[in-house]
Amino acid sequence: MAALFLVLAVVDAVLLGDAVLANTSASSVSVFDHSITGFTQGQLLVLAAGLGLLCALLLGLALSSSGARRAKRRRLRAARRDLEGRVAELERENATLRQEQERFGRLAELRGEASSEAQAQAQGRARERASQPPVDAHA
Repeated sequence: MAALFLVLAVVDAVLLGDAVLANTSASSVSVFDHSITGFTQGQLLVLAAGLGLLCALLLGLALSSSGARRAKRRRLRAARRDLEGRVAELERENATLRQEQERFGRLAELRGEASSEAQAQAQGRARERASQPPVDAHA
């Protein structure tokens, strides 16, 4: 949009420049080799002032719209940096949680091995008792 306003301002400036350079006498006005008649000098002055104001307005719009785009790009870059920081933070947290999960998994495996060893020892003692002759308490 800024480019369009800038182009329109340049066209307006060219039109004003041609009118100023081509008209050296006060009797007639010509723009791009076309004579303009039927206007008083006051009306032509108002027309030239209007074209100058239009040129200034279009230049102002071109500059302000490019500034707005720069501000928008700055906001987008800041948002992207914030999101990248958040992603890095989540990745660190994920790595920490994975390490904890591995540690608890190993701990559960060790507990499982210990309990299976205890069960095996208990079964071995039960077999030993079963293989011994009964003890007579009255003898």
